Amino acid sequence: MSREKIYQDDLGYTLLKPIVDWNLKHSYRKVEVHGKENIPQDGAVILAPNHCNTLMDALVILRAFKDPTVFGARADMFNKPLIAKIMYFLRILPMVRQRDGLRNVLKNHDTQEIIIETIENDVRFCMYPEGRHRPAHSLLPLGKGIFRAALAANAKFGENKPIYIVPTGIEYGDYFRYRSTSLVTFGKPLNVTEFIKGLDVENEAQMMEPLRKELSARMSELFSYLPDGEDLQDRWTLVKMMSVAGRKKCYGDFGTRLIEGMKSNREIIARICEKMEGKPEDMERLLERVHEFDKKRRHAGISIYAFRKRSNAQLVGKGLAALIGLPYWIFSAIVSAPMWLVYRLLKSKTRDRAFHNTVGFGIKLGLGIILFAIYAALAFCLTPWPYALAFSLLAIPSYSYFFDYNEGMRRFISDLRLLGHKKLWKEFKDIVKTFKKL
Repeated sequence: MSREKIYQDDLGYTLLKPIVDWNLKHSYRKVEVHGKENIPQDGAVILAPNHCNTLMDALVILRAFKDPTVFGARADMFNKPLIAKIMYFLRILPMVRQRDGLRNVLKNHDTQEIIIETIENDVRFCMYPEGRHRPAHSLLPLGKGIFRAALAANAKFGENKPIYIVPTGIEYGDYFRYRSTSLVTFGKPLNVTEFIKGLDVENEAQMMEPLRKELSARMSELFSYLPDGEDLQDRWTLVKMMSVAGRKKCYGDFGTRLIEGMKSNREIIARICEKMEGKPEDMERLLERVHEFDKKRRHAGISIYAFRKRSNAQLVGKGLAALIGLPYWIFSAIVSAPMWLVYRLLKSKTRDRAFHNTVGFGIKLGLGIILFAIYAALAFCLTPWPYALAFSLLAIPSYSYFFDYNEGMRRFISDLRLLGHKKLWKEFKDIVKTFKKL
């Protein structure tokens, strides 16, 4: 697939996409997509998601649609010819940022023309307005690239086909842990064609700031958004504490919906913001306590989810479930050993933790297919077909199960550890109680 015709149908891409989608689904234990009804059908569409988890952000959006989506990515990823060919095959275009220098920024003109042609041909384009990823529940200042593309498209064909920017929220249960959860929410579209008609401005440069403010506001409504600041992590810890307090199940557990968890988080965040404004000194002291609590919790190796409402019967049930699942975990550990060993090796060499999920996905997609083919071939050659078939069927989910079992055991051990940290449990309840009284 050439750069210029990146939006056209391609047989190789068509065959690969369902495989990628299937692997993506099994890279998370729960995947939810909401708001697809907000995607306009009467105009050109540019998706504008927050960027918090490198390649996985693109994959969770890609899986949301059966038809193709073209993406933008950092231009420095295209420096090597082979990598560039792969990126173009995957329908990804290079986006040059201002920090890359004026000379390089000028190269965006060609890319912009392709973007305009893409959306003019009714193929969605996805661009990350923040310009770079950051694993945080906040937004970086939005760049101008997405608005330049939208305004250029509007100037070319906006009278015949409106230009929409669709704010998109992406949220994960854990940015760094393989087999976590993913939530994608599409918001109400921003009709750029109509929006700029209502602006009392003289040129394109003056249109940028109103568009930036509007899109930023709409994006921040679609995930557990916290205003940026030095105490961002402490505020998010408080959100999680209030979220698990009094709950028997945490959002993302079996029988719960991620979208409800996000909405609940937003309600908690609204209360935190209200208290930060109305009682700043009290909140400052409380966040200091939250910081110290979180430090102690991590040092003790106790998950925040251990503080949810639970009974001894639940602990016993978890223990029994772990024993019942142990034989298959041993099988999974043996069968998937090459994959998880490579995963650990590559993860240790990856400095940016946000790429850890991408590493896990890539191993399952690439090495997993090869390994399964080898296992299946050997099984059918060496054993009767019923045994070979049974082995093959058991081997398919083994990689995912290995991680799920490990995560379940981590939480189970965490629950047991909390039994020996009564002071920490008391401190958790006291912080929750204090916040409710503020």
